Amino acid sequence: MKGTGKAPLVGLAVAAGLMTVVLGTAAKWPLWLWATPAAVAGVLALLLAAARSPRPEPEPEPVTDSDESLWEVTHVGDVALPSRVRDYDFRFSATVWWRSMPNAAGREHADPSGLAIETVLNRAREVTEREVPERLDLLRHRLNGVLGVTICDESKLVEAMGGQVELALSQDDRDRLGKLSEVRKSEEVWEHERRYERSVRAYLGDDVLKSPGSAVVWWLARHDDKVTEAADLIGTLARLSAAANDEPVDGLYQHLVPVSHRRDDDGGDGIDAGSPGEPGPVGPGGPARGPRVVGPINQLLEDIDLPAKSPEREVYVHRIAEFTAAMGRSEQARLMRDALLGEAGTVPGPVPGQQQRPGGPAGGFGARRSDTDGSVNGNAPDA
Repeated sequence: MKGTGKAPLVGLAVAAGLMTVVLGTAAKWPLWLWATPAAVAGVLALLLAAARSPRPEPEPEPVTDSDESLWEVTHVGDVALPSRVRDYDFRFSATVWWRSMPNAAGREHADPSGLAIETVLNRAREVTEREVPERLDLLRHRLNGVLGVTICDESKLVEAMGGQVELALSQDDRDRLGKLSEVRKSEEVWEHERRYERSVRAYLGDDVLKSPGSAVVWWLARHDDKVTEAADLIGTLARLSAAANDEPVDGLYQHLVPVSHRRDDDGGDGIDAGSPGEPGPVGPGGPARGPRVVGPINQLLEDIDLPAKSPEREVYVHRIAEFTAAMGRSEQARLMRDALLGEAGTVPGPVPGQQQRPGGPAGGFGARRSDTDGSVNGNAPDA
């Protein structure tokens, strides 16, 4: 429609000129005052009417996708693509859509479909070589998204896109991956248990059992309503602390440790034989440890410097054994003879220089050691 854009302007110019003439005539304005604007308006209306409107631009014609028929379809199947794990390949299959691109140089390719397949496979390989083989479904969806965008080959001869991707692993690879997964999980659990065990050992050794006092405090923290039981366990906790630190029980807690677990002066642990007939190991002067009735007697013999297998020592042991038996402790007396003399019930003969006193063998209980020559004598005879 030509001139439709100018019509309102022409009408407006004509109306302005007429109004100027009417007003000037009615108001009896001077001629020059209304005639000049009316003339200008008329000239303007004529110019606008005579002006030629520009030709409108042609409307774009609807575009029809006539290139759809140029897409060709091919299929690629069971191609090995590498994964992030060496020697575990994906088996790749997909549908490939491709078409030739306009080529100003006039170059052609003998197998454009193969060129399209290679383009899609290269793009798929860039994705699969960064992925682990265990996540097949997730990787399949990702490949469908990546390959669904058209891409050109390096020579710019074809453009291609892929879809309907399928991924698989061989049965042997699936079995191996399953076994490796189980081993890896078991190893991870074992490693966590080992770290937990090390943590517990460090906690007990470096904190709880660092000293008997810390062991008692730890026990009270767990049993704050059992103070009496804690006091009864001090000896046991002291032994645990000493064992954890490879040290003897502190002397401060020795009186709280059972006698059978105390340490003797020679550094060995005291042993309660349990059965009174089991003497301890024999030391240089006789049994150094053994039944409680023997150990102290042996220590006394060493303290008063009575050498082993000496007549004085035998007499001394016999006297103590006889005195013990007279008090109704015959079993303890037998233990003394067996452990310290090695012969049960044997009464030694008189020691040289010792007088036999009536009332008992070898001078009875009155035998004593001479202060001058070291021999054992009886009491001085009555004058």
